[in-house]
Amino acid sequence: MNPEKKLTLNKITLNRPQQKIGLPPKITLNKQLDSRPQSSKIDIQPVNINWLVDNIQQENKLEWIQKCYIFFKDWTQNTECNDQGKEQILKQSIQLIDFNDLQVRLYAIKAALFGFTTLNLLDLLFQKQAKPLLRRPKSGSKIQEQLPSLLYQPQQVLAILQKTAQLSNENVFINLINDNSLSFVLFRILKLFTQLPKDQATTSQQLPYLNLIFIIIKNIANNQKEALKLLQPTYIQLIDNYLHSFPYDQTYEKDLLNLYTQITATLRNLANENNSVEMYLQNGIIKKLVISMVNYSNNYELILNTLRIMSKMSLNKECCEYFLQSTEAMQNISSFFKTYQTNIYIIIRASFLLANMTTYFEGIRQLIYYKFNQFGDILKCFDYYWTKEINPQQLNQIDQFSQSRAAWDFQILQSEKDIDALIRIIRLIANILTIEQIGLDILKNYSNEYRILISKLLKLLQKNTVISKQQEIISCTLSCLSNLTFYEKQTFLNDFEYKNVKFELITILGHFIIQNEDQEICCDGLRVLSNLSRQKDLIKQIMKSRISEGVIVLLDSNSREVVYYCLGVILNLLQDQDFKKKENINLIDYITQVLNDCTTNENDIANLGLKCLILLLDSNLNQDYAKKIETAVSTFGNVCDQVLQVKDNNELSNTRQLINQIINNIPEEGYSCMQPNCGRKFKTQMELQIHINRRHKL
Repeated sequence: MNPEKKLTLNKITLNRPQQKIGLPPKITLNKQLDSRPQSSKIDIQPVNINWLVDNIQQENKLEWIQKCYIFFKDWTQNTECNDQGKEQILKQSIQLIDFNDLQVRLYAIKAALFGFTTLNLLDLLFQKQAKPLLRRPKSGSKIQEQLPSLLYQPQQVLAILQKTAQLSNENVFINLINDNSLSFVLFRILKLFTQLPKDQATTSQQLPYLNLIFIIIKNIANNQKEALKLLQPTYIQLIDNYLHSFPYDQTYEKDLLNLYTQITATLRNLANENNSVEMYLQNGIIKKLVISMVNYSNNYELILNTLRIMSKMSLNKECCEYFLQSTEAMQNISSFFKTYQTNIYIIIRASFLLANMTTYFEGIRQLIYYKFNQFGDILKCFDYYWTKEINPQQLNQIDQFSQSRAAWDFQILQSEKDIDALIRIIRLIANILTIEQIGLDILKNYSNEYRILISKLLKLLQKNTVISKQQEIISCTLSCLSNLTFYEKQTFLNDFEYKNVKFELITILGHFIIQNEDQEICCDGLRVLSNLSRQKDLIKQIMKSRISEGVIVLLDSNSREVVYYCLGVILNLLQDQDFKKKENINLIDYITQVLNDCTTNENDIANLGLKCLILLLDSNLNQDYAKKIETAVSTFGNVCDQVLQVKDNNELSNTRQLINQIINNIPEEGYSCMQPNCGRKFKTQMELQIHINRRHKL
């Protein structure tokens, strides 16, 4: 029996023995949601301008700045206010940004930013000359006094944003956010900026402001409650407005790349939320991620942020369809196995993304292997992390990427290990190997690489044997071995070293098959054993290792998947006469019991059992066991007939034909010759006596 090839990565279990397409647990490589700081809300009563001016020097700074913040936030309701009053309270708000109380500083930032947005902010920030503040003439004079005004110094806005960006890196600061007002005012500024022309001169002027704004928003998005508030169409559309939307110019290239990096980092943090996939699909973010891959594949920070988002989005088939529309983006991602080979963060996400896509779409598997010609680079990348895991002392190359970037902005990545990269690369390889044309091409033209890959996967199994702790690496390694060995019908001639690898593989498979901790691993091991049992020279080793005895016992399992794959192994082993002679009676007991337990919905299992019984029939079969077989198959045949009388069913019709074949070939009851080395059977006692007189009496 040749078990079907297995797609791996996502764990969606279909009814066996149909092709199994897996989806692994949802990615948890990024920060845990429950570790994010939470917040509470405080009610603040509004006041008028006169109270704020009169109490500007009061000792309770928190009360004053909270009321100032409410005043500027509800500016449209405060019509009676001159420039002088606004100047005074805004200046005091800015001064309080450096106050020693963190809560006062937060409200001072919000009050100052809201205060500036009540002005014509675009004129303020992008005018060529500073405007003066016109103060009313003194008593007895007609001349208005012109004073340099704080309100018209653009550097003040930039300074506020810089201080806010620094503070927003602190969890304590983010924890004090008690409503979405800080995000709201930042997005209000972003909305104002959309009115600016996107020419090179204006872009150069606004990039410093945009970079700081998105640094703050990115850090705010690291708070779960605030992130949920930001996942709204209005905000996501504004973010989309700024990603990959400015003209390129070398004079501000660095600032522009920094901006795109901060925007993707913001989207990365927001992608932790459950509704992010739908929001990104509806508002064009997915298409912008593809642009990142096409135009900026050499920018490490931007690519890593983009990959972290895309890997999460790849659990959704519709997102994968968008990604697949850009062949250039897919080719760039495939090339990362060469260009970023030593960078574990890039490799983990590129492998995860492509493994999910190859689960959904056969076309991407062929693109990677044929058009992109990247399968060799994927194997070399596997070799690199395999060596780091098995023989780290052999590597002289230092991972400069990891050393320089490990603490950059996402400390959680430091917990990722070489084994995580190996798991994802192996899953990708396993999925690519589900294309028969690819598997046969590797076996024919890259036989040496094929054998080396099997031997290295064997080493991984030998090192990782604790199922409870190493389930993921064991499962994906067995799946990959199953897909690899599917194409090998006979052992390579005159390769004794490789033959020994197969012998060792058979031995270690017993550890994963004869256990009751994990049924999926048991099935994966049986799939590999089923492929190996097609080779006659390996059957003897399977019997010698006594795995065959364990497989027979597993026919009593409550898992239909386990029983199915056990029957597949046994069907192959029955091609060997020694196995048939040794185990025939034992097998009949187990297989007839399997038939007795089968329903017509499990005719896939029944068919395998019937095929095994056909091979077990011979003229020397004990009459008691012949009757046992006849009873079991006749009973199941009657059940099939009842269903077939109601409706046609091709599968059950085929099952009925197998049953008829067994019944017609069951040896008739007769009389055996008991003379040594004879054993012939005769229909009647008289025929037996004639035989004895003629052959055995002198």
